[in-house]
Amino acid sequence: MRPAVKETIPHFSLWKAYRENQDPKSQDQLVKQYLHLVDQMANRLGSSIPQHIIQKEDLTGLGYIGLIEAIKKFDYKKGYQFETFGLWRIKGAMLDGIRQMDWVPRGLREKAKQLNSAFRDLEQSLMRTPSEKELSEYTKLSIEEVDQAMATLSVSTLLSLNEPMKVNDEDGKQNSRIDHITDNSAISQDAKIQMDEFRGLIANSIDKMSEKERLVITLMYYEGLSQVEISEVLSLTKGRISQIHSQAILRMRKNFEAKGFSLDSFL
Repeated sequence: MRPAVKETIPHFSLWKAYRENQDPKSQDQLVKQYLHLVDQMANRLGSSIPQHIIQKEDLTGLGYIGLIEAIKKFDYKKGYQFETFGLWRIKGAMLDGIRQMDWVPRGLREKAKQLNSAFRDLEQSLMRTPSEKELSEYTKLSIEEVDQAMATLSVSTLLSLNEPMKVNDEDGKQNSRIDHITDNSAISQDAKIQMDEFRGLIANSIDKMSEKERLVITLMYYEGLSQVEISEVLSLTKGRISQIHSQAILRMRKNFEAKGFSLDSFL
């Protein structure tokens, strides 16, 4: 006889009632219990994605859909915590929603490509990271246009790094490129070779960053802090953190493109 599942997760009885009866009332109760995860992820992504691309309210709506899907697919009997799985699904729903939008106007798309090329040229000629003013003078774009183009490149890179790559048959999870940096399980040999190269490029890109750029990237993508939280940790303004982040992303893109990889999936 199969042993009974122990109550090892929060709201165990609620999960049990929902799974056994597919009860809409139980689902609504679970949504209320975990709705804070949607707001948490919306705040985190919202600090990295400018509001002219997507409003926080729209991110929240997409995340709500992700939460519903996560609740439907979560297997409480495995004893895992829902929060990790739920946040992953919520984030995926938000990014998928942005992918489906025509979120880059044609004019801004061209400015982003122009800025990306200018960054490579100036860094090579100056032997250092160009400032926003130097990028503005080189491209004949205003400082505001440079900021918007940088933000576009950052979001494009974020979407590319989180682009789904493979479905895990056991739990239906779609892993992304960034997931595979730390998880090599259940992937083919060819995919493993590709991800080893990808991981090497990430490490090489980070090695070439300045100390502040490395710190911002580490805190944002490995520690999961928002730009507001990073600004508090480093005692810098959110605007300055955004600028450092954009410069780090441009440096990363340059390194990838030099090796034949494109992070322009959505440009």
